[in-house]
Amino acid sequence: MVKELVIPGVSVEQRMEIVPQALFPAGIVGLVGPSERGGEGKIQGFTNFKDFREAYGSDTSLLVREAKMLFLNGVSLVYGVKVPAVGGKRGFAALKSSKKQEKNVIELTARNDGEDGNRLRARVKKGATENHFSLVIIDEAHSKEELHNDLSMDPKSQNFAIDWINDKSTLATAKLIGGAEDIPKIDQDEVFTGGKNPTVDLQQYEESLEQLAMEPSIDVVYACDEGNPKVHAAVKAHCENMSAGADGSLGPRIGIGSVGPNQNLEDILKNQVIGGRFVLVAPYGYAGAVAGLLSKLNYYESPTFKGLNVTEGLSNRYTPAQQIKLLQTGVMPIDFITGRGIVVVKGISTDRAQISVQRVGDRAVRGVKNIADNFIGTLNNTRGRMALRERLTEFFLQMEKDGAIVPSVDGTSPAHVVDVYSSQADFSQGIVRVDIAVRPVRAMDYIYATVNVIAF
Repeated sequence: MVKELVIPGVSVEQRMEIVPQALFPAGIVGLVGPSERGGEGKIQGFTNFKDFREAYGSDTSLLVREAKMLFLNGVSLVYGVKVPAVGGKRGFAALKSSKKQEKNVIELTARNDGEDGNRLRARVKKGATENHFSLVIIDEAHSKEELHNDLSMDPKSQNFAIDWINDKSTLATAKLIGGAEDIPKIDQDEVFTGGKNPTVDLQQYEESLEQLAMEPSIDVVYACDEGNPKVHAAVKAHCENMSAGADGSLGPRIGIGSVGPNQNLEDILKNQVIGGRFVLVAPYGYAGAVAGLLSKLNYYESPTFKGLNVTEGLSNRYTPAQQIKLLQTGVMPIDFITGRGIVVVKGISTDRAQISVQRVGDRAVRGVKNIADNFIGTLNNTRGRMALRERLTEFFLQMEKDGAIVPSVDGTSPAHVVDVYSSQADFSQGIVRVDIAVRPVRAMDYIYATVNVIAF
C-alpha cells in the first residue's frame, strides 16, 4: 500500500513479482527391492552407482544389480528403498578329500543370492606344483569362468586356497571344513545346490512404495520384483494415487515392471496388469535399463527404437509374431536390431498408449501446480488472475518451443489453451478455476513409402 503523504513529495511502492521455482528435471527414478544391507524401509537418494553400492551392498543383491542398469543407461538421480527379504539361501558345493572319499575339505558358497547360485559348478584340476591344485568355477547361466591356479592347503602359503578364493573370486567364497593335510581330489566336478530365492511380502513392498511418496520429484517407479503381478498391481496403484487429486498432482509418475525370468508368452499375457501408468518390459532383465533410458530422454521423447546399454547380449528374443502379440496386449518388447543394437521396439504402456504422451501430460501437471501454488491468496482481483494466466501461458509457450506440445496438423487448433476465471458463486467461496487444454506431440512410429517405378 502506498504511504499517504502529508508533505508534498513522492511515495514509491515496491511490488515483488511472483516468479515460480524451477521444476525438477524429468526422469528421477524411485527404486524398491531387496538388498544385502541399507536402511530398512528408509528412502535415500544417489547420483552415482558407487555411493549406491556402498549403501546397499554388493552387485549380487537384486536392488544393486538393477541400480547398475539404471546408471549405465543415463539416470541422473535414483531414490532407493530396501525391501526386507527373508528365507533366502545361497547355493553351495563341497570338495572331497583326495585321501578319503567321504570326507569334505572345502565348502564353496555362491556369492549370488538365491537360485542363481545353483547355476555354478566347480572343477578341481592338477596344480603346477606338487601338493597344489587348480580350481575352475563356472557360471553356466552367464557363460563366465574363473580359473584359480596352483592353490595350496597350507594356511601360511600366499596361495592358500581359502584366502585366495575369498579375495579373488567374484562367483564364490570358500570355507575350510576339513584339515589342511590333504588337497581336494583331482578331476572332481561338483554342482552347486541348495540355493533358494528369498521371499518378499507384498505388504513390505507397499510400505516401501509409501516411502517413495515422500519424494515428489520422482516420476518413474521401478520395483525389482522379477515378474510378480501382485507387486505390479501395487506399483500401478501407487502411481495412480500419486497422480490423482489435489495432493497427488504434486508427483505424477509412471511405474515399470519386468516379466519373470522363466515366464512364457502365455503366462505374461495372462498375468498382465493393465493401466496407462504402468509399463511391462519383456524379456526379463531389461526393465532397469528402460527406466534409465526414460531418465536420459527428454520427457517428450519416445523410447521407441532407442538403444539400451546392457552388460550382456540379449538373452531371449521373441519372433516377429510373438512381438506383435506382445504389442497388441500392451507389453513393451526389447529386441536386437542390426546397426542399432538392443532397442525398445515400441514405447507403450500396458493400455497401449504412448509413454511420451503421458509424460508430457505429467509435465504439464507439475508445471501448473508449481506456478499456481505461488498465487494462492493473491487471486481476489482481476489483476491477480491475469498474472496467473500470463505465467501459465509462458510455461506452455516454452513447452511448445521445446516441441513437447504442438498445434494440430491443419493449424486450426493451437498447441495449448489457458483460461483463468472465477464466477460469482466461486468468488464467494474463494475458488478460482483454471481451464487448460494441451496437445502433446506424438511419436511418429510408422513410415509409409510409395515408390513409382518408371519404365523408359
